[in-house]
Amino acid sequence: MANLSILEFAVYGFVAYASLLMLIISAIKTEIPTTRSLAIVRAIYLMPGAICALVLASSGIIVVTSDVTNTIVAVNTTEVWTETVSSSISLMNPVWGALHVMIFVVIMIFVVTQIMNLLTKTD
Repeated sequence: MANLSILEFAVYGFVAYASLLMLIISAIKTEIPTTRSLAIVRAIYLMPGAICALVLASSGIIVVTSDVTNTIVAVNTTEVWTETVSSSISLMNPVWGALHVMIFVVIMIFVVTQIMNLLTKTD
């Protein structure tokens, strides 16, 4: 599991949640065009959201906010001390990983249905 910085977490979250929001809005809307030409556009638009949801699911529950490395050099000797101070946010509930996997699965099911729509419909 890789740790994400707070900026990466925000960007990946924005893309994944925006894709899910677009999918919800398109499901609520009643006059969705089901033409063959627009199926590939919808599938291509949602693929980055699926990838970002998968990255969020595999990142774990630790979000790193800052990493500071201090180096101290002694004046009269050749001794060097290095310390790394890291601060992070640990998500309290590990259900967030499962939620992001579910978002990935939902988006991928929609993408597969759009590809099937592309291959089976005739305009």
